[in-house]
Amino acid sequence: TILPEFTKTADFITKHYKGFMLLFIIILLPAVYGKANAPVYYNLDQSLPEDMESIVALDKLKDKFDMMTTHMIVINDELPSYEKKEMIDRIEALDGIQFVAGYDKYIGPALPESFVPDEIKDISKKGGYSMLLANSNYRAATDELNNQLCEIDRIVKSYDPDGLITGEGALTKDLIEIADIDFKNVSIVSIIAIFAIIMLVFYSLSVPILLVASIELAIFINMAIPFYTGTVIPFIASIVIGCIQLGATVDYAILLATRYREEIRNGYEKHEAMKIALEGSINSIVTSGLTFFAATVGVGVIADMDLISALALMISRGALISMVVIITVLPALLMVFEKTVEKTTLHWKKKPLQKKTGCKEIS
Repeated sequence: TILPEFTKTADFITKHYKGFMLLFIIILLPAVYGKANAPVYYNLDQSLPEDMESIVALDKLKDKFDMMTTHMIVINDELPSYEKKEMIDRIEALDGIQFVAGYDKYIGPALPESFVPDEIKDISKKGGYSMLLANSNYRAATDELNNQLCEIDRIVKSYDPDGLITGEGALTKDLIEIADIDFKNVSIVSIIAIFAIIMLVFYSLSVPILLVASIELAIFINMAIPFYTGTVIPFIASIVIGCIQLGATVDYAILLATRYREEIRNGYEKHEAMKIALEGSINSIVTSGLTFFAATVGVGVIADMDLISALALMISRGALISMVVIITVLPALLMVFEKTVEKTTLHWKKKPLQKKTGCKEIS
C-alpha cells in the first residue's frame, strides 16, 4: 500500500487524547449553532442553470412584468358580490400585493350575469366556486411572502371558512412546514436505528452514545460550514447529509471501537490498547474515507444543477470530516469514558465463554 503505517499519528493521538477531548467540547457548540442557522433555499428554480430557456423566461417575467409570485384564491361562488368586492379590497391593501383580479371586481352587481358570456364567466367561475388571482411582489419561500399568505388566509377565512389559497407561494410554504417536521422525525429515527444496531453489536449502553456522538459532531461540522461561509444550500441537504453521512461513516467508528475492545480484552491498558487499535485501523478508515470522497466529489464538480452539485460536494466533504473526527475525537471519547464503558458494557474486558462442542465416542 502507498499509505504510511500511521504509527506516529496513533502515538500522537493517544498521548494527547485529553486535548482532542477538549477540542470536541470547543467545536461542538459552534457546530450545533451553525447547523441550526445554515441558510437554505426551497425554490427548485434556484438550483437550475441560469442560462436554461425556462429560467431565462421566468427571470424576464419577474424583471419586466414584476410577476414574482401569484396566489390563486378559491372561494364559494354563493358569497354575495359585495362581500367578494370587500375581500378583494382588503387583500389589495396588504403590503406587497400588486393587484387582485376577480370577476366581481370588474363586473360587479350592476351588470346582470345574463349579459356576461359564459366564456368570460368560465374563466373565474366554475362548479360553484369563484377564483381570484393575487399578484405579489414577494418571492416564494421568503418570510415576507409567508407572512403575507397568513394575512390573506385570515381575510379569506373571515368571509368563507372553506376558502383555499394555492399557487407557488402557498405550496412552498406548506413544503417548508411539512419538511421541517419530517426531517426532524427522520433524523431521530435514523439515530435511534444506528444506536440500536451498535448497542446489539457491543452489548453496551455507553458505546453507542460515544460512537453516535462523534459521527453527529462530524455531521454538525459539515452542515455548519455553509453558515460560516455564507453559502445557501438546498433545503433537503440536512436530511440527505444527515442520513448518508451517518450511515456511511458509522463503519469507521465500529471498526475502531471493535479493534480497541479486542486490545482491551488482550490485557492492554487503555493507552496502549488505543495505540494498537489506531495503528491497525487508521489505514482502513483513510482508504474508505478517500474512496467515498473520490466517488462523490467528481459529481459535485461536474454537475450543472446546483442541487446535485451542492449535495455531492457536501457528501464528499462529510466523508473527510468524518474520517478525521473518528480518527481523532472518537479515541479521546473512548479513553476518557473507559470506566463508564466498562461498567455499562457486557464482556468489555473478557470474551464471553463459548460452549464447547465435541463428538461422542461410539462404542
